[in-house]
Amino acid sequence: MQCLRGSRGIMVLLFYILCLWTEVSAMCPMRCKCDDQSLRVLCANANLDVVPITLNPELRELILNNNHIKGIMSSFSVYHNLEYLDVSHNQLVDLGEYNFKMQGRLEFLLLSSNMISSVHNHSFVGLQQLKVLHLNENFLEDVPSRAFVHLPNLETLDLSRNRIISISEDAFEGLENIRGLLLRDNKLNRIPSAAFQNVPTLLKLDFGLNTIREVSEGAFAFLRQLEELSLDGCGLRTIDIKGFQQLSSLLVLKLHDNELQEIPTSALRNVNRLEELNIGQNKFKELKPRSFQKLKYLRIIQINGSPMFTSIRKDSLFDNINLQKFIIAHNKNLNHIDSHTFDGLPNLRYVSFRGNAFTTFNYDLLPWDELTVLDVRDNPLACDCKLLWLWKLLRNKNFSSDAPSNVVEVHCTSPPGLKNMLLTKVTEEDLGCYIENRRQQMIIGIIVAAAIAVGGLVLLGFRYREKLAVALKNKWTSRRKEPQYQKTTCVEDESTVLQTTAQQSLKMTPVTEL
Repeated sequence: MQCLRGSRGIMVLLFYILCLWTEVSAMCPMRCKCDDQSLRVLCANANLDVVPITLNPELRELILNNNHIKGIMSSFSVYHNLEYLDVSHNQLVDLGEYNFKMQGRLEFLLLSSNMISSVHNHSFVGLQQLKVLHLNENFLEDVPSRAFVHLPNLETLDLSRNRIISISEDAFEGLENIRGLLLRDNKLNRIPSAAFQNVPTLLKLDFGLNTIREVSEGAFAFLRQLEELSLDGCGLRTIDIKGFQQLSSLLVLKLHDNELQEIPTSALRNVNRLEELNIGQNKFKELKPRSFQKLKYLRIIQINGSPMFTSIRKDSLFDNINLQKFIIAHNKNLNHIDSHTFDGLPNLRYVSFRGNAFTTFNYDLLPWDELTVLDVRDNPLACDCKLLWLWKLLRNKNFSSDAPSNVVEVHCTSPPGLKNMLLTKVTEEDLGCYIENRRQQMIIGIIVAAAIAVGGLVLLGFRYREKLAVALKNKWTSRRKEPQYQKTTCVEDESTVLQTTAQQSLKMTPVTEL
């Protein structure tokens, strides 16, 4: 009996020890939120210096952003079921080696906004299921050989906003399923073409805000599946005619904020499946005829913030029959569009001419009524009767939900009496249309009066047609007799002359004169 009681006591003691160990092992730190149901711990802004190791070991999601963590060591080895780990906005300097070897289920690893200065091919051992890796906003200066070789399932790699000046030719070896590569805002002065041979599956490449002056032939020769390319803010001056030759799958191209003097028409012909093009903030002066030749699938064109852009010429959009959205905004010197520029564009529905230098818009420029979005705000418009059609359109048309809520807030710049007034708030008289109406009424009155007069004359002629016929007949007859009378007189005169001549010829000559 005593043995039974003793064994019960031991079991109770073991039970309390087990409970105590469980509570200790799953202790939630202050300022953290721990959910054992969803297996999620949120420790954002929790003033942590180290990675907590007393959390539920079955944890799947751990968020540690905005703390003061300086090292990770093997802190995460306890949490072998982690699928999502956020250690961004901390003070990590080095990732070390093999510190993630127990995270075989991890899919998302966010290490952005730390002070990491280097990575190597042992930093990510064990992360064979990782799909997203963010290393942006760190202090990386280069990407060494085979740095990501242990990440065969990685789909997105963000290396933007570092200090990278060089990328090894085999830096991306092992990234068999990579889809998105972000190298934006680094210090690269050339396109690392050779490094792309290991990422042929790449669909998106962001190379913007680096410092390159040209796109040379074959720069993207290994990226035949690429669908989106960003080269904005790179200081580009020239693009070789074969610079985009292998990009047969490209759908989106961003070339804005560069130093291009002309639209690179010849180079763009090689991306004939292109659907979206952003080419604003460059130094070209006009859109010439067939600027986007052979781009029959182009749906969206954006040309914003180009200070030297002044005019759009007829046939500049000749080949772009599927164009749906045309955004030409904030080009401070753009003030001319040739007539018939938008002919042959049956799918055009979204047009923005906001913030340019237009003083008026011709009614025959576009099928305005067919547009679902029209934005002509912030132009120096002269509000006169030429804009009566726009006045009516803005007052009566309901634009689609894609349109900004204040798209109808179009202000007048002149005449002085209408300055800063909303076009929709002025009247037809304010636009000076009563003068035009008077002129039209006068012209119409003259035409009507002339028509009535002609009609009256025709009616009178029909009513007195018999008398008129007789009068005309008499007049015609008198005109026919007049020549006969003149002829007889001439004959008589001729006879008289002949008689006189005969008498003179028969006159006797006196003998004395002989």
